[in-house]
Amino acid sequence: MKVKAWLITLVIISSVLFGLYIYKYDTIYPSAQAASTVFEPAATVESIETRFSSFQKTAKVPGSVKAPQQLMLKNELSGVITELLFSSGEIVDKGQVLLRLDVSNEEAALEAEKARLVLSEQTLKRYKKLLAKSEISADLVDQAAANLSIAQSNVKQLITTINKKTIKAPFKAVVGLHNLTIGQYLEGNSTISQLVGTSSMLWVEFSLPQSIPELAIGEQVVIKTVGGQSTYANVIALNPVLTDLSRHLKYRAQFESSKSAIKPNALVNVTAPVGKSTNRIIVPDLSLTHDQFGDYVFVLTPENNEEGSYRAKRKQVTLALKNEQQVVIESGLEAGQLVATTGAFKLRDGMKVFIAQTQQNN
Repeated sequence: MKVKAWLITLVIISSVLFGLYIYKYDTIYPSAQAASTVFEPAATVESIETRFSSFQKTAKVPGSVKAPQQLMLKNELSGVITELLFSSGEIVDKGQVLLRLDVSNEEAALEAEKARLVLSEQTLKRYKKLLAKSEISADLVDQAAANLSIAQSNVKQLITTINKKTIKAPFKAVVGLHNLTIGQYLEGNSTISQLVGTSSMLWVEFSLPQSIPELAIGEQVVIKTVGGQSTYANVIALNPVLTDLSRHLKYRAQFESSKSAIKPNALVNVTAPVGKSTNRIIVPDLSLTHDQFGDYVFVLTPENNEEGSYRAKRKQVTLALKNEQQVVIESGLEAGQLVATTGAFKLRDGMKVFIAQTQQNN
C-alpha cells in the first residue's frame, strides 16, 4: 500500500513538472502561428507629394515709408496772426493762402518808400534836363540816379517782407494738426503745421548690406506692416555710394498708396530678392526632424504585401531656407516622393505607416 501511494505521488509530481515545462516553453518560444499574429505598432500620418517649385532667396530688412511731398511748414519772419485760413486735416491747393501775419508797419513804410521813389524819379529826370543845358554837374545826376536805385530797392524789400508774412501752400496737400489762433504772436521759424502731398504714390526707403547683390531699377520688393498688411513696391532709385558706418546701400522703392492703408513715416519690413530664382523642393516645417547629425524627413514607400500601408524611411536632407511654415530643400529629396507631414514626429526608421491624407506640393 505504501509503495502504491508513493507511485501515485510520483506520477502527480511528474505531471505538474511536465505541465510547467510546457507552459514555460510556449511562453519563451511561441509557435510560428502565434508569432505571425504578434501586433506590430503603426502610425497614421498626413503626407505630401514632392515636386519642384520656383524659389528665390530673400533678405528681410526694416524700412521707412515717406511721402514724395512732405514738409513741416514754418514762418521765416515773426509777427501776429491776423488771418487763419485753413483747418486741421483740410486739403489745400497749391498757392492757397493759409495764414497772414500783421503787415501794417510794412505797408505804411511801403507807402513812404513809394513816395520817395516817385520823388527820386522826378529829380533824376529834372537833373538830366539841366545837365543837357550844362546848368548842373554830372555828379548831381549820378547822386540822383543812386537815390532812385536805393528807393527802388527799398520798395522791393518791403514788398518781399509783406509777401513772406503771407504763408501759402507750396503744393496740394493735407494739412496736419495745429494749435494756432488769430492774434497769436509767432516767433520766426515757428512750426505752423505739417503738409503731406496728395500724391497717389508713396516711397519706402531701406538699406541692404554690400554682401547682397545690387537690386536693379524696377525690381520688386514686398513691404509688410507690423499689423500684417503687405503690398508690392518697385525700386526707383539707389544711392551711388555705401554708407560710411554700416557699409549698406540705400534704396528707394515706390508703391501706390491707394492700394494700402500705410501712412507716411510708418515702419515696415521690406523683403528683397537675393540672387536668381531656382527650382527647389519645398515641404512643410512639420516634415522636418533634427538631431545632432543633421536634418531629416521621412520618405514613405508602399508595401507590396499589404495595400494602403507604407514603410517610413528616414532621409537626411540639406536645407536652403527654413521658416515657421516651410522648409526649402537644397538636396536629399527628389520629385514624386511621398514625405510625411503632420505626425512625422512619431515615426521611426522602418515603421509601418498609414496615410490619412496626401497633398500636392505647391
